[in-house]
Amino acid sequence: MELSFRIWMCGGSMLFVPCSKVGHIFRPAHPYDFMGSNGDVVSKNYVRAARVWFDDELEFFYKLRPQFRDMDVGDLSERFALRERLHCKSYAWFIRNIYPELPLERDLVGSGRWRTDADTCMDTRGGDLTNGKLLYLGPRGEMDKPNINSNRFLMLTNDHRLMGLNYCADSGYADGLQFHPCHMNGGGQAFMYDKELRTIKQGTGKCLTGNSEKSLVLMEECRENDQTQLWTPEFKYY
Repeated sequence: MELSFRIWMCGGSMLFVPCSKVGHIFRPAHPYDFMGSNGDVVSKNYVRAARVWFDDELEFFYKLRPQFRDMDVGDLSERFALRERLHCKSYAWFIRNIYPELPLERDLVGSGRWRTDADTCMDTRGGDLTNGKLLYLGPRGEMDKPNINSNRFLMLTNDHRLMGLNYCADSGYADGLQFHPCHMNGGGQAFMYDKELRTIKQGTGKCLTGNSEKSLVLMEECRENDQTQLWTPEFKYY
């Protein structure tokens, strides 16, 4: 991940070699411990990359992974010096130019846990990382504690996309909302949030509903003051 940031943000290049073959041989066991003597090495590497490259989006990273906020990852001065020496572009530039499907925090209406007045929450169950999976409904949980479950982290953008960590929710399929690649063309992927009424509607006139009987998030006929159709995000940007 960090190598990708360095290539794109710091003037590097990526070569495409036609007909090339790349192989990876997986070992039956690792000769080292990923947890290591200094704790979770993989998590520390994530945090090191985030603190060096994410700029103003670092706080958003901590909203997604609050357990990493106070993690000791060692001295990063050499990495910051590298960014300065190479005159690297900003993380915002990377998102706008290289990965425009991913929003910046400034592009959001709300994020984190989306809770209904009926004390239920949207829950991806990890399906936002897989094409065609459903958006589920789960119990609210303890809203006063940091959310360390990324399955409950969803984003609603100013251009009306309801997103998990990878794909967008789409109502254009069978029963329930499915996650599919974000196409930026509206339709079944356009969700309009009314900040006063706290309803989420689509162009069909239907409302996003937490259906506890089916444990799914569905589009249903709008019903006045229905607690299952009134949504509040954990983090508001309005």
